[in-house]
Amino acid sequence: MIIQTLLIIMSILFLIRALSGRATYLMNAWKKIGIFLLVIFMITAVLLPEITTKFANMLGIGRGADLLLYALFAAFIFYVLNRYLKDQDQRDSLFRLARKLAILEANERYKKKL
Repeated sequence: MIIQTLLIIMSILFLIRALSGRATYLMNAWKKIGIFLLVIFMITAVLLPEITTKFANMLGIGRGADLLLYALFAAFIFYVLNRYLKDQDQRDSLFRLARKLAILEANERYKKKL
């Protein structure tokens, strides 16, 4: 019972932390909805673990714990791919900025020689 209470408190604190602060103003609405649904799912899984087992059985998975592991794995893969794509976009932006700066500096040097 103590661990369930701690997990519920942690999930509520996670929700408050995720939805408050400066960074959340830039967060898309679908991400906020996803975080809210995740917290609701976390609390439901803690309070009623038999529901996750029933849902897993409906999907053809033996136990609720296995379903949670598969969901965690899928979320991790999604996060890694999303992070990789964002890093690629930032790298491309940095390269474009460096090229523009190099062109501007070259133009300035050329103008000074004339």
